[in-house]
Amino acid sequence: MRAIILIFTVAVPLIFSSLSPVLADDSDQINALVRSAAEQSKAAQSETEYAAIISICEEAQTLTLPTEHEKYFQQLQAWALNKRGEALADKAAAATDPADVAKLDEAALADFNAAIKLQPKLATAVHNRGVSLAAAGKSDEAIEDFDLAITLNPKYANSWFNRGELHYQAGRMRQAIADYSRAIQLKPTDAGAFNSRGNAQYLSENYQAALADFGQAIRIAPRDPLGYANRADAYSDLGYWERGLRDYRMAIQLDPELARAKQGMAWVLATCPQSNVRDADLALRYAAEAAAQLETPDARYLDTLAAAQANYGQFDEAVKTAEQAKTIATEPHANQVEERLQLYRSEQPFREPAR
Repeated sequence: MRAIILIFTVAVPLIFSSLSPVLADDSDQINALVRSAAEQSKAAQSETEYAAIISICEEAQTLTLPTEHEKYFQQLQAWALNKRGEALADKAAAATDPADVAKLDEAALADFNAAIKLQPKLATAVHNRGVSLAAAGKSDEAIEDFDLAITLNPKYANSWFNRGELHYQAGRMRQAIADYSRAIQLKPTDAGAFNSRGNAQYLSENYQAALADFGQAIRIAPRDPLGYANRADAYSDLGYWERGLRDYRMAIQLDPELARAKQGMAWVLATCPQSNVRDADLALRYAAEAAAQLETPDARYLDTLAAAQANYGQFDEAVKTAEQAKTIATEPHANQVEERLQLYRSEQPFREPAR
């Protein structure tokens, strides 16, 4: 599933040329700050550059400002705080040290809060705060922010998409599909939204709709392996084994390190009820590679490796791997692994039922 993300393009709230020259005692200083802020805001892209604009706005607010200039600096400061928050959130997403991630996320959230305090109707800042809250696991608060962001700007596709992601994570598929659909209406070239809606459609047992969404995602982004991997999963689950393998191969061709595609392909090659589809060597290779790529063990990947080992005739290894999978699997997967364990102990491979 596509992760909740930050994608923003926000215009400078007020244009320098729209302001009248200041004629008060602080006129020279105010006019200089306006020119400096306007010039810097045109090219600002980094945390440091946004901080410089914030500093200018704070300096301006120590002066006696005409109403329109006060409004200008207030809106510009809110914009710069929001943009700095985005820069901090991007740094957090790229960081690897948990302490650094937490510190950067906290700073980003503080900037979004400060921007909203200055401009309560700044929809992008409200949306961004929702993203930060969602990343922190505060889903209910994030939903409230996405609700508000949609009210403030119903044409901003990311708010609909990200609210859909939270509904999906909570198992509210009907609401998720509705939000993804609105995001797609607003941004019909977003392959990720089609992939996400396809996942929700599939879990809702709307299989043909899911396949259609994955197909559209592939048409929009034919070099993105995610669409092929998603459609391969759906084809395989529905018993279209060869179609699934074709899409898994394409996903791996596009991204040789895509573990989920290797795992899915290995499962079909090891467990397909059609002997002409199975390939013991390739199944074992891909299952082992996929499991080795993960930093922490995953029950599904270990289950696949055990199935590949049993299909290859390595039943002792299959029992050990399946026992490991069972210890970390959740219900009902743990029960399924136990059923397969009984087969491996009897030196029998697992086969998917024909369908």
